Amino acid sequence: MIKGALSAAALVAGLSLSPVAASAAPILGGATAIDLTATSTFQSLGYGITTYGTASAFTVGNDIVATFLVTGGTRDDATKALVVEHAGSGLNFTSGANTLSIGNFVIDSAAGVVRGSASANGFTLGSNLSLFTLGANSALALTGEAAAAFTTTLGTPALAGVTIGTANPTIVFGPSGVPEPASWGLMIAGVGFVGASLRRRHARSVRLAAA
Repeated sequence: MIKGALSAAALVAGLSLSPVAASAAPILGGATAIDLTATSTFQSLGYGITTYGTASAFTVGNDIVATFLVTGGTRDDATKALVVEHAGSGLNFTSGANTLSIGNFVIDSAAGVVRGSASANGFTLGSNLSLFTLGANSALALTGEAAAAFTTTLGTPALAGVTIGTANPTIVFGPSGVPEPASWGLMIAGVGFVGASLRRRHARSVRLAAA
């Protein structure tokens, strides 16, 4: 019995000293609504705005509000930084026979940027482009890279730095904490306890502002 108690104590000590990865909560789902506050500006330029893929849109007052399904990502529990992915959806901006499509948005709150893909009239411009800067109150301003795509494809005047809208994600998180490979041997003995503990935890839906 004493030997068993010592073994248990050694296990606890080993667990406390073993290196573990930074705690991160996986993002299980949710949706991000983008209020296109620059709708009237785009309309004055003669642009049509539609969604593609799994995105949808509706009108609130004079603004188009587009909604994009959250398809993955993580939250760093230490810094609260978010990476929020929206694969398979985006926006089309059209002028005459020309169409600029931007989408597959990835919100990176630590970097203060939204990346994604862009195509002009069906030809790919890039898949990991910096499209928007993420400012106060989740304001989205066009980067120079995105503004150049607008100018080249649609003949838009310089729009770099122009705020086109605000992002409002509602995110569902899963449980945090993934051990380093070196920790797996010591964690196996306690997997029953860990599994029971995790089953008592429920995914929580929170807004970006509260993260």
